[in-house]
Amino acid sequence: MSTSESARGLSRRQLFSTTGKAGLLIASVGGIGGLLDACSSAATTGNAGTSGTTGTATAAAAGTPVKGGTLNAAITGNPSGLDPAVDDIYTGTEVYDNIFSKLVEMQTDGTIGPALATKWTQKSPTTWVFDLVDNATFHNGEKFTAADVKYTFDRILSKATGSPYIANYQVIDGIEVISPTQVMFTLKNPYGPFLTNLSLNAQIVNQKAIEAGNAKLKPVGTGPFQFVNWTQNQGIAVKRFDGYFAAGQPYLDAINFQFLQNNQTRVQALESGQLDWADSVPLSQLPSLKTNSQVQVVGSSAAGIPDFLALNTSKPPFNNKALRQALAYAIGSAEIVKLAYFGLGAEPGAEEVGSASPWYGGANPYGTTPNLALAKQKLAEAGYARGLSFDYLGLSQYPNLLTTGEVIQSQLAKIGVTMNITQMEVTAWLDKYAGADYQATSAYWAGTVDPDNFYSNIILTGAPDNFTKYSNPAVDKLIAQANTATTVAERKPLYEKIRAQVWEDAPLIFTAYETTNYVMTPKVHGSTVNPPLDLRLGQVWKTA
Repeated sequence: MSTSESARGLSRRQLFSTTGKAGLLIASVGGIGGLLDACSSAATTGNAGTSGTTGTATAAAAGTPVKGGTLNAAITGNPSGLDPAVDDIYTGTEVYDNIFSKLVEMQTDGTIGPALATKWTQKSPTTWVFDLVDNATFHNGEKFTAADVKYTFDRILSKATGSPYIANYQVIDGIEVISPTQVMFTLKNPYGPFLTNLSLNAQIVNQKAIEAGNAKLKPVGTGPFQFVNWTQNQGIAVKRFDGYFAAGQPYLDAINFQFLQNNQTRVQALESGQLDWADSVPLSQLPSLKTNSQVQVVGSSAAGIPDFLALNTSKPPFNNKALRQALAYAIGSAEIVKLAYFGLGAEPGAEEVGSASPWYGGANPYGTTPNLALAKQKLAEAGYARGLSFDYLGLSQYPNLLTTGEVIQSQLAKIGVTMNITQMEVTAWLDKYAGADYQATSAYWAGTVDPDNFYSNIILTGAPDNFTKYSNPAVDKLIAQANTATTVAERKPLYEKIRAQVWEDAPLIFTAYETTNYVMTPKVHGSTVNPPLDLRLGQVWKTA
């Protein structure tokens, strides 16, 4: 992965998108606080929250958008599919977020803004009413109504769908269609992350289109671009949807998403004009690219992705807590940032959010440099005083993660532990990771705007993306307590308790917190790094 890849978050499995993709990312203190405080107010409408995310840049500081042109955009590989309810590899999310629309969108400053919903009102702590646009049409010609909202969430919540996002919406007790342009959600209990989650991975689908079949390969949404074709191992083409409900958008005629690994070829293609935009380039190239007149870099230090070493706790050897702790003491995230991220685009990993987040606690019981004495002590306690050997799945398409594995391999060798690296392509890797058919691997989660996006999806017992198979009833209870609270003041101490227990149990070990950069030619304007890492290419335009 590089600085823009994910689990929205694995979402962000969030190799992911958004489940984080919930999905990711980090808003400013005021932005997140405003979102959460809004959940406890008697009536919340329009943009819930105030304040701004620092460090987010726009490709064009000024200028009038112009229509026309095709954007040649590089993403790192084949998606698993384009059905937003079930497909959550981030490369898929990058594409289908431009085909579908959500009820609300998170702005670059961390506030919640309108999309298919023009207004939302919290009638009670557990009741939300959304007023909807009346001019949206699906790409198959069906008019968008409140019935599509109900169908979308009923489908996500159906176990038959197998949605990885089900945990984000299990709080929903019922959905009532009040009129074609108004829908009401009733929650089982107050729920702090509700609006945030709606902005992350709740793309609205059409029942007729889904039941026609081929939802994974022929997506139909209300978004700015309409699906054209998918050439396996090469790319996906979309074209402008002239019936898009946002006046004047999209500006581009078409987008060609090209599947290109993140390497020097991307830089050369950008410099030559063969590519217009790339979700990332090798971090080693960033310093020179920032002074290169042939390209521009748009970045954010406040929108990022937590990387971690995942350990399969359901089988030997990592069903042994002391062994997992031994690895945690032996691994140094500072060296990982230096060698795998060239000291750029990442900070040492300690938790699910970065240091710019209002949720950041700052503590790290294992430190950022190895403690070999404690690592060896824990290794002996685990019954492996003479060391051991285990297998690690490496992602060949994500050089930063692959290098992370190599650094970890070197660090563990110092305590007599041999880590055997097997490189895999991302979709094959996901099958093994999701099926708990592995011992250890590096993974990431693109979607931690709210800590609940991380803990309810990959730490909670039985959660859809809990691929470490970790289970601790005490942690489950704290997660439930934290997501029913509705203010930062109530919730932050609970997440600090959750982190402390997860650090103690060590089902995963945080290795880095990646920040995000997009690279493009000077002809591209309007590209922004948004907290959930959705690209919003309907707002992008090209000049000659």
